Amino acid sequence: MNIPRIADVLGLIDEELLDAELPKRKWRGKTARILLAAACVCLVLGTVTALATGAGTTLLAKFRKGEDGGFESGYDMAAQLTPFPEEALTGDIREVPAIIRRQIEEATPWSNQFPNTYYRVFDTAAQALKYVGLEELRPIRWDVEETGTTLSVFGGQRGEITSVSIMTQCQKGDVHLQTEAWLRTENDSADATFSVRTTEDVDYTEESFTAAGGFDCHVIRSTALESGFVTYDGHIIRAGILYTLHAAYPPSEEAKADELLHTWADQFEPETR
Repeated sequence: MNIPRIADVLGLIDEELLDAELPKRKWRGKTARILLAAACVCLVLGTVTALATGAGTTLLAKFRKGEDGGFESGYDMAAQLTPFPEEALTGDIREVPAIIRRQIEEATPWSNQFPNTYYRVFDTAAQALKYVGLEELRPIRWDVEETGTTLSVFGGQRGEITSVSIMTQCQKGDVHLQTEAWLRTENDSADATFSVRTTEDVDYTEESFTAAGGFDCHVIRSTALESGFVTYDGHIIRAGILYTLHAAYPPSEEAKADELLHTWADQFEPETR
């Protein structure tokens, strides 16, 4: 089965930004899972060993281009997500299981689409959060320009919802941002592994800091891409949901990019139950 470029499916993301600034990214567990992002989704197989542990996220492996016989740079990270009952998703997302079942019934062997996946585009992240209707989801309120939100719902063969991704593209000056909330339901038993891949030869470093709400933010940074941009991924787990901020920016904007990272991380208030 051919894996389509997400940008081709949705027509949302600028091709130059796609290819030059944002690496390939995906989720995988016992079976491959698609993470909507800024490039094509690829399957990467292999064994990884834990290097460092954060609050709910663990850097499993990082590698340079050509190492281990491979041709891509990247890293793998495990995330400890708490499954939610499917009934906790109380919004209009309740219509999705029937849609997925119909897509599976109508799928043809030669199709390059994923019948157990449902995509929907919203103007704002707030609209997507309302559609999902999960009380634990946290909205992000900050002074950036939102350019669209993509909801991805992944299901099983009976149409049951297994996981949900809410991804928002943002920008602040020359800093390109992408936020995501990723959650699992009790229908998903696979281990959650977050992977980043780029065809360029870059290295990754990790660090962490404690945000205002007491959550540890696990940050993984890249060295410069051929475009001159550098990137980071900030990860926070709150109430069993993984929140990620991806940023791509020229080195001259590092101070602004780091300020945005801390502003984003400080949005997560302590859990009350």
